[in-house]
Amino acid sequence: MDKKDLLQCLKEAPDLEQLLTKAGNDPQFLDALFEIVRSEHSAVRYSCTKILRMLSERQPDKIYPYFDDVANWLRDSNSFVKWDGILTLANLASVDAQRRFASVYEEYFGLIRDSKMVTAANAAGNAWKIVQAVPEWESDITRRLLEVPQIVYLHHGEPSAECNRVMCGHVLDCFDHYFDLSKNQQAMICFARSQLNSSRKSVAKKAARFLKKHEI
Repeated sequence: MDKKDLLQCLKEAPDLEQLLTKAGNDPQFLDALFEIVRSEHSAVRYSCTKILRMLSERQPDKIYPYFDDVANWLRDSNSFVKWDGILTLANLASVDAQRRFASVYEEYFGLIRDSKMVTAANAAGNAWKIVQAVPEWESDITRRLLEVPQIVYLHHGEPSAECNRVMCGHVLDCFDHYFDLSKNQQAMICFARSQLNSSRKSVAKKAARFLKKHEI
């Protein structure tokens, strides 16, 4: 399937699972997906980044040669492309034999402070994958996550305390994934205790479950 045929296929609500299988088995098809992301400006880009992100979950080694392409998605003006870039890079950490993630480390974790909560949540919520792949980064990543309560997130251009509460819930989820690996367990416990009285009930319940599971 050449680029022209692929574009037409993507415009016709294709079976993404079928295309995902093809992307994992056909290097030329995989190249074509990345080329569309680079060159197109229509909504078909989002279908391509979604397929590539899904493939990174199952076969990260297939996407790893395109690491620089994926890193560029972090700078994309379209939020959907950026979000797929965040998720895909986190998935590639497990196969990053060349330690290429180091080149985007500051940029990636700087997104935790992005004013758009969904962008920040994708970075924070998937940070555990990077901790598990590179344990020596754990203390710095944990420090950045612990700063979330002091960060201002915007909703419709206005500071939103509720967005911050949602973010704290994502931080708890992330800590839960790598608590046993952490050298900062007591700080995580203190963070969870601080969320017990969150006015967002789901976060308060999450904090209680975290403490029941991990409290020293």
